Amino acid sequence: MKPTARTCCSRRRRFVTLFSEVYSRNVPKEPGVYVIYDRRVEAIIYTGRTKNLRRRLLGDHKRGNIRGSQFRKALKRNLALESENEITRYVLENCSFQFTVIKEFTEMVRLEHFITAILAPILNIRLKQ
Repeated sequence: MKPTARTCCSRRRRFVTLFSEVYSRNVPKEPGVYVIYDRRVEAIIYTGRTKNLRRRLLGDHKRGNIRGSQFRKALKRNLALESENEITRYVLENCSFQFTVIKEFTEMVRLEHFITAILAPILNIRLKQ
């Protein structure tokens, strides 16, 4: 599966990968920018950049903990989820993600900033408040 740079969402389109269906071989250990879509609210809820997409998306966000993941921390706070198991269940049942590999740090920062400014992901905005 080749990653794409499409960052918009539509009710008719499906994001590349559901957290519940992803295998580690499908996510590279390379730097990049990612968006997380929540099908329950039908919106992009989080965007981020990382030096290692596989570690961040699969290790930190899919099965990590709130100490290592701003995304999981924001989910807990904004959805009143009580435990790590509830957060994991929510991510697996409702969230999908898409990423693009970007090796240049300044390009990563610009794209993440652009996505955040234009699409205003709910959890990114609430984390800054």
